[in-house]
Amino acid sequence: MNMRQKTDYRKLFCHCLGDTFVMPEPVDRPLLVASQIEGVGSLISFRMLQRDEWHDAGEVRSYMQETLHEQAAWSLRIKHAARHVFEALNRADIPFVCMRGIAVVEALYGDMAALRPISDIDILLDWELMLDAKQSLWDIGFRPDPAYRNIYSRGEINIDLHHEPLGIERVQAWQYLTPLRTADFFKYSQEGELAGEAARLLCPRVNLPYLCFHAMKHSFERLLWLYDIALLANKIGEKNQWNEVLKAVHEYQLERPCFYALSYVNAHMGANMPSVLLESIKPEMGFVERRLFKRHMNHEVIPYLAERLFARMQPDFRHRIEFWRETIYPRYEVREQVAGSGCVKCNFIRKRLKQVFHAAWLLTKEGFSLLRA
Repeated sequence: MNMRQKTDYRKLFCHCLGDTFVMPEPVDRPLLVASQIEGVGSLISFRMLQRDEWHDAGEVRSYMQETLHEQAAWSLRIKHAARHVFEALNRADIPFVCMRGIAVVEALYGDMAALRPISDIDILLDWELMLDAKQSLWDIGFRPDPAYRNIYSRGEINIDLHHEPLGIERVQAWQYLTPLRTADFFKYSQEGELAGEAARLLCPRVNLPYLCFHAMKHSFERLLWLYDIALLANKIGEKNQWNEVLKAVHEYQLERPCFYALSYVNAHMGANMPSVLLESIKPEMGFVERRLFKRHMNHEVIPYLAERLFARMQPDFRHRIEFWRETIYPRYEVREQVAGSGCVKCNFIRKRLKQVFHAAWLLTKEGFSLLRA
């Protein structure tokens, strides 16, 4: 699937997920595979199967129904596992906040909860309780992943334990992007219930800036993350919480991620928010970034967008240089993960050189397109 096809598919999926439903023509396997890559495959399939506009109800329709059954079965499995995990942590008196995943599903998706894919269960807790949490997971049959020290698995279910929400342990320069930290997640959460067990539920004033940061961190690669933000934005509007959330966006200095994400969902996913809100968080953009933002709004998934925007969010030139140095040549643990198996030094350098040359080619190509514009 080339970039043009991905852009066209994303535009179509936005219509399917929003208020302006358009029945795709044709409905074929490449389209359905693209929707699954974007994380919205089950949602799209469900909405299309509800329509009476089918010209061919053969193999493709059966494929969609099978996808929905598999997703529903997986949702039951991961909810069952989440209940066991939360029960174990509560039994050990370990306070935790569930980030993204099942927390987003239960808060935002309602009757469509079984259609939202969840790859793993992300749990945030205090660093001093990390060992106790790992023991609790061990006691119910989860075992550590050899490649990732804070991931525990039982069969196909993965639990990802975090002691901070941003991933600063991987790229330390990210600590200068925002003052948002673990303490904020506990301060702005409240007691509630997830998967039938007691759990702390994250308030929108932290959840929305965090989800926008997370989506930008991955260069908005999956439409699912933007759809989560659209649903949360609508819920914030219904409860008249925008003033509180806006204060948090400024407090955590996450105007740029929030502007990119909220502008997109407002324009393409039916998210309803005051126009003055977008204006109040709009960052200063030079000529190059204005072009990047326009491409983003035209449904394009832009390679290395996260790195380019995070560099702009660094406090000064010195920190920007350090950010690029650490991004290109990170600490050993990250180099080990990038390298995969075999010699860490050789495999990392080989893979990173390919990435650097690829990025240089893309930026050169982009530069020529700017000159022609």
